[in-house]
Amino acid sequence: MKQLILACLQRVGIASVLRRCGFMGCLLSLTIPVWADTAPEWEGYWSANAGWCARAGDVGDETPTWYGRDGFFGIEWSCEITALRSTGMADSWAINTTCFDAGFEYEQSQIFLLTYEDRLLILDETGVTENLVRCE
Repeated sequence: MKQLILACLQRVGIASVLRRCGFMGCLLSLTIPVWADTAPEWEGYWSANAGWCARAGDVGDETPTWYGRDGFFGIEWSCEITALRSTGMADSWAINTTCFDAGFEYEQSQIFLLTYEDRLLILDETGVTENLVRCE
């Protein structure tokens, strides 16, 4: 049995095995203990177009995206947070995610900055930026 487990870990990777076995939540709680008890300041519906906020929680085109402690969720895509840490600057966080979109899985790193105007600025590892308004 031990050899079977070791072979499995070597073939698919330990993170993949842990995620499939349900242990990823435990590992995340060790990485981000404060985050589990309190909602991040940026949790909620956000959109680049304030007009879309009226459809928060709906499914379809032109709806805002949910950003929360578990991840980010759009119409046909989702990203689960695998690591979250403060950047050391006020109201900013470095976030690593595993995303699923159109049948593909990929890793992504982003920086979130919550401005004094309550806007969420997002910079990803490729230099793409987003400037989002909070939906109330």
